[in-house]
Amino acid sequence: MNWIKLLLFCSLLCSCQKKPQVIKAHEVVATRALKQTVEVYKDYVGTITAKSSIQVHAQVSGVLVGQYFMEGQFVQKGDLLLVIDPRPYQVSLDKAKAEYFQTFTQLKLAEDTLQRYTKLAEQDYISQLNYDQYMANFLEQKAVVGQSVADLENAKINLKYCYIHSPIDAITGKLQYKPGNYIDTHQDTTLTLLNQIDPILVDFSVPETDLFTIQKHSQDSSLKLYIFPTLDHTARFEGQLTLIDNQINTVTGAVLLEGLLDNHDHLLWPGHFVDVRLVLEEKESLILPSQAIGIGQNGHYVYTINRNMEVEITPVIIIQRYENGTTSIESGISTNDIIVAQGLLDLYPGKKVTVQTWLNNKEAL
Repeated sequence: MNWIKLLLFCSLLCSCQKKPQVIKAHEVVATRALKQTVEVYKDYVGTITAKSSIQVHAQVSGVLVGQYFMEGQFVQKGDLLLVIDPRPYQVSLDKAKAEYFQTFTQLKLAEDTLQRYTKLAEQDYISQLNYDQYMANFLEQKAVVGQSVADLENAKINLKYCYIHSPIDAITGKLQYKPGNYIDTHQDTTLTLLNQIDPILVDFSVPETDLFTIQKHSQDSSLKLYIFPTLDHTARFEGQLTLIDNQINTVTGAVLLEGLLDNHDHLLWPGHFVDVRLVLEEKESLILPSQAIGIGQNGHYVYTINRNMEVEITPVIIIQRYENGTTSIESGISTNDIIVAQGLLDLYPGKKVTVQTWLNNKEAL
């Protein structure tokens, strides 16, 4: 019986002894910073505008008899667009030519007569009064010829105005008058709108707090910019900053900027809202996954892993966050530092970790 009690006592004693607790190191995904040349930029919202926008007006009255383009069609500089009935203006031109030849003949006669009577006046064969009359007649006919020349040129211009050509390479708009309609120059004679869209402009406003930085980086060369359609960032158009307006809007506190870009495929259209990325500079920087960077009361930080496999908080200064999920770092780390890439919320300074996987640049500890 005693041996049974002894056995029970030993069992109870063993159950009261606790096994020492083993603390398992926290598994993390690690990475090292990569050194790359990156773009430093600022993002804004802009509007596409035509490089040149011209309202085509009729400069003579008449019936529109010819349309030689389709609405929305691309036309080149010099292409014939519209014709206003030229017949009345051709008649006016023919009449002006006839009047010119008539007055020129009269001027020639007056000049010959003056020359003859000038010789007679020198010999006192005619009175000074008669000579003055011949001189006056010559000058009068000369003025009439001048008027005829002006009328002839005006008739040529009016006839030329009957044929309306495109002054630029452009996209045509809606035609306001259809062939057969009478156009009166005393009323609104806007026929269509021409928009030059290649190259094309983008207008965007920046806060005055950004102005100094933009001016500083644009002193030596024109700044590069990228245009993204607001609803489709897969399409990108590259251009150059061409204008910083000469005043700040006192109401909005913003400055108007303008960029020029190629639009060979005519994918950008006046009135489009776009996202504008203004590249200020290119510089060498360290790149990290954005998820590896935390932010606290004292700014941005990363968790680095020391030789004892413990994490430490390391403050960093970031330059830019990118759409591909990376961030460029100004200072605070080096390419030799081992950095926790994922799971920052479970960490604290001094916590033991073990590297489960690497995102890039795997190296021995």
